[in-house]
Amino acid sequence: MVRVLHISGYGLRLGARGGALYVRGAGGERLVPLSEVDVVVVATSGVTVTSRAVRLMAKAGVELVFLDHRGEPAAILYPPAPTRTVETRRAQYAAYREPTAALIAGEIVAAKLSNQAAHLRRLNRRRPSGLLREAAAELEGLSKAALEVAAAAGGLEEARGRLLQLEAAGAREYWGALARLLPGELGFRGRSRDAGDPVNAALNYGYGILYSLAWRALVLAGLDPYAGFLHVDRSGKPVLAFDYVEMWRPALVDEPLVAALLSGWRPRLDGPGRLEYGERSRVAGLVKGRLDGRCRGEPRLTCAGAIQSYALRLASSLRSRSPYRAYRCEGGGAWPGSSSYTTLATTGPG
Repeated sequence: MVRVLHISGYGLRLGARGGALYVRGAGGERLVPLSEVDVVVVATSGVTVTSRAVRLMAKAGVELVFLDHRGEPAAILYPPAPTRTVETRRAQYAAYREPTAALIAGEIVAAKLSNQAAHLRRLNRRRPSGLLREAAAELEGLSKAALEVAAAAGGLEEARGRLLQLEAAGAREYWGALARLLPGELGFRGRSRDAGDPVNAALNYGYGILYSLAWRALVLAGLDPYAGFLHVDRSGKPVLAFDYVEMWRPALVDEPLVAALLSGWRPRLDGPGRLEYGERSRVAGLVKGRLDGRCRGEPRLTCAGAIQSYALRLASSLRSRSPYRAYRCEGGGAWPGSSSYTTLATTGPG
């Protein structure tokens, strides 16, 4: 289980004393033992981090993640990862020019589309709608097509364009259905990371938290987060993290946020596409509920544990040249939460 210390609030100071971190603000000071933290997420500007805290976290193997105002990782500091890194990365780079790369890309797209369909089916059970049923069926058809495209392709370059087309078609179905379901007062017309409405702002922020955990999982598995399969390599962009996060977004971010929105939550903005500090903590808490809950399709794991497990499986598949099975949220069950994801609200300690 990944234990995350989420710091959100202007004017806070993150420091170290003995074997613990402290978070100090106008409301007082809070001590957090390093033994209780795996990742520290600094979610706002105006937070001071001391060099002593950075050194202590590095020594203890605790990652430090800085998010920008949209929730996207601006920087990630982590200690060296010794998990068969050389062997794994050699296999990862070699796979790019083999049929394996197209199969991995196809599996990621297929899993994402299938998980989007599963989300719509669950919504349909609570709010029956022919629109939701039809969109879910279309997404399942696109998921099967992605596997067929990957299997028939001669390599990644041949498959990538068609896979991205299928992913885009799925996005139109999925987000179109959700746009018609969500209250019109939210101003949500579809998914766009650059849109200024509160729904897209909340999604951006939730995805940013997920990106940081995906990055961590890939690095700890010995993989290079900058060498992807589905997304085209771009200098300075962790495209494998972009690939890997796709299968997790519907269940771990979309579903809890949409449920909250349908229950009356109206995220407040302090500018176009920019969540207020308190709303950022709200999004972090909603994502926390999924990360700490038992994972659909993997009942023995929490969702946070599943993110790490599937990264290890990807590394193993690359080393052994065996098929990779991406995450699919088949199965039922609740998403119970726990207390392993710590959120410091905008008021600071206290």
